[in-house]
Amino acid sequence: MICKYPHLFSPLRFGNLVSKNRIFSAPMGASSGADGFMTPEGILNFEELARGGVGLVCIGETLVHRKTGNNHGNVLRLDDPGVLPGLRKCTDGIHRQGALASIELIHPGRRADPKYSPDGKVYGPSAGMGHYGDGEHYVTEMDEELISTVVEAFGDAAEMAMLGGCDMVTVQAAHGWLFSQFLSPNTNKRTDRFGGSIENRARLHVMVAENIRKKCGDGVAIDFRLSGSDFMENSATLEDVVQAAKLLDGKVDMLHISAATFDDKRASIRMFPCMFYDRGCNAFLAEEIKKHVSVPVVTVGAFGEPAQMERMIAEGRVDAIALGRQLLADRMMPEKARCGREDDIMLCTRCNECMSLNFVPYVKYPLGHAHCAVNPMMGLNDRTFNPVVRRGHQRVLVVGAGPAGMEAALGAAECGHDVILAEKTDSFGGTLKAAWHPEFKKDIKSFVDVLGRRIMKMKNIRVEFNTEVTPDYIRALAPDSVIIAIGAKPVVPDIPGADGENVILSTQIHEKELGRKVVFIGGGMVGCEEGINAAKYGGRDVTIIEMTDTIARGAPYVHYISILSEIEKLDNLRVLKQTKCVAVRDGGVVVEGPDGKEEFIEADTVVMSAGMRPLSDEAWSLYGIGGQSMIVGDCKKPARMNEAVTDGYFAGFNLQKLDEY
Repeated sequence: MICKYPHLFSPLRFGNLVSKNRIFSAPMGASSGADGFMTPEGILNFEELARGGVGLVCIGETLVHRKTGNNHGNVLRLDDPGVLPGLRKCTDGIHRQGALASIELIHPGRRADPKYSPDGKVYGPSAGMGHYGDGEHYVTEMDEELISTVVEAFGDAAEMAMLGGCDMVTVQAAHGWLFSQFLSPNTNKRTDRFGGSIENRARLHVMVAENIRKKCGDGVAIDFRLSGSDFMENSATLEDVVQAAKLLDGKVDMLHISAATFDDKRASIRMFPCMFYDRGCNAFLAEEIKKHVSVPVVTVGAFGEPAQMERMIAEGRVDAIALGRQLLADRMMPEKARCGREDDIMLCTRCNECMSLNFVPYVKYPLGHAHCAVNPMMGLNDRTFNPVVRRGHQRVLVVGAGPAGMEAALGAAECGHDVILAEKTDSFGGTLKAAWHPEFKKDIKSFVDVLGRRIMKMKNIRVEFNTEVTPDYIRALAPDSVIIAIGAKPVVPDIPGADGENVILSTQIHEKELGRKVVFIGGGMVGCEEGINAAKYGGRDVTIIEMTDTIARGAPYVHYISILSEIEKLDNLRVLKQTKCVAVRDGGVVVEGPDGKEEFIEADTVVMSAGMRPLSDEAWSLYGIGGQSMIVGDCKKPARMNEAVTDGYFAGFNLQKLDEY
């Protein structure tokens, strides 16, 4: 078999190591417990990442010195030898799958949480007020003695990592953590040898690199993760980071270039670029730094398409590409690309659902298991959730081929059941056919296409399009189980004129031509996304009317920040909050603002985006007719895509007969 991506799957040498390919796992959480040690689930999950075909797996966020810097209660730690048994099991598993193992060393600096500090203090480059989690706190300036202590702690942590079987350590010097704070004039006001010039502000970087080398020799490779730019005023620029990289060149074995800082919420979106950004939008930072150093340079940020990744490597723009969210969406992506199965790759939709439930400081406390909108098995593994050990043989009817129904059919079929998937329209997708209309949500169509191809390949799934399922249909079929996934329909507010010729539903936008001036009634996530699309890509003059004081309510938090950021950039989009539409007229709408005054807003097209109503009555009319019945997805309650996907898949996955016991 000839590999279509020869450069992407060529070996990469750095330090004394050789990676089998140029696809790395970006640092991701270690599923540690409150004691700072690895959990069995975390150990298995990292081995599963390696099994997917990456050349290197990086265990994320590991504290080097909890006494002076702890950001929350569930962080892995390397300042206690008690971590070694679990870490060794983890790295053994990674190595069994043919990948290298790295571990990310962090000190949060001023972004520590005083609740987890033994003396209640937070330390940083300069004194002042810091913020993390649920409020502000005072930051104590680190004196040189404490700086030396932290430098030694990084070296000790690297030595601990080496004992734990790690091939490399990745020093987290990006994203507003301690090193980034020293590099940024915004947080470093010092006048001693650690402040002022770029050489001084990067002194900590050099000292830590030298300390690790002194203690570990060539026993571990050294990787430094830098933000190529902080993307905020009075902070580290690309020019600054180029100079810092040159100071590290020759002292480290690799540079991993990310972007942005937590010190600015809008800028922080670039750490995990959302759907509003192009894939690989941060690569230019790594490309520029690569011009000035001799060590390999890694880029990261919204990659997922093998062809784009191959071009980056083939053109010599970077040496390797790290994937984070893409491996949560499909951990087998590297192996699928190597084998020429690109059509089976489930692309990350960049909705940032995974980042919004478990990513301090966006949430006050880490919630543990995060979710993925396209992968119901995220965080689970084949040893505990294996379709092979759940074999059954039922005749299963799934009603509706939206995301919940498609996943239910696959979940049941993968466990051996015979499935009929009945859909009243002529195609897969359900309401997602409207969801992928915005230019920046085309990955939703890819998700539906991949599921559709998987379904059509399954010999034990029969798809019946253009089929209206009725109680008589179910009685005639006599299935053992019925999974009802018929979705929801748009809410039409009781507003005079809502049935006018200039009014369309949000689910009809992909079928209709919008006028020059567009008003959206409802500023939820759908209304905001469609409004952004109409203004940004359609050039329309857009007004979003929202009754409450919050737009995009219910959106994953990181996506919510992204929506606000996009709206702020658009001069042709305005948002009216605490405002209700009282009537639709020819040529526009009448609204009532928070002051009670009415205003007429011109509109060629009025879009109703007031939410969805579950088809619950229709669902219950089909319930209990054929064997065991389940209602899943939006017809149970309107929810986000990840909930429909998970609800549907495990409804099918968990089907069993009593006589199987």
